[in-house]
Amino acid sequence: MLMALVSVSAWAEKKSITYIVKMGPVFSRTVTNPGAQAGHELTQLVRQDTTSSSDQDWDGTVITNSSQSDLTAGSGTVAGYAVRTHKNGDQTFYKYQGKLAAVGEGSARQTTGEGTVELIGGTGKFANARGTGTWSSAKGQSTIKIDLEY
Repeated sequence: MLMALVSVSAWAEKKSITYIVKMGPVFSRTVTNPGAQAGHELTQLVRQDTTSSSDQDWDGTVITNSSQSDLTAGSGTVAGYAVRTHKNGDQTFYKYQGKLAAVGEGSARQTTGEGTVELIGGTGKFANARGTGTWSSAKGQSTIKIDLEY
């Protein structure tokens, strides 16, 4: 009897992709001023975003993005998790971190940022998805460049 063992990872699709995330409606936003330092604010945010990409697996997807930021005088750090729902219903899961800078007040406030992103898993077609990359944000959208496999 002849048996062959083939690694499932040998079939994994490896890609380097870039996609744009358009920041969408905010579901919840909580801001706390801890008071230890003037201009210090902690923010928890849940928002629904959408993506565009030339790669069909990543184009037209919806993301639920949950983040926590720690800013003093408009600059600081952000970290969070995101769940992307692909068009076929499968999901991919991410964690990210980085630095933010915010200028202005209220609805005129503009935030820029940059950092790293890690694809940490998924469901269905993306059950074994993994990847790492970078993100940068300005003017209500983020650009993500990521090397991934699934």
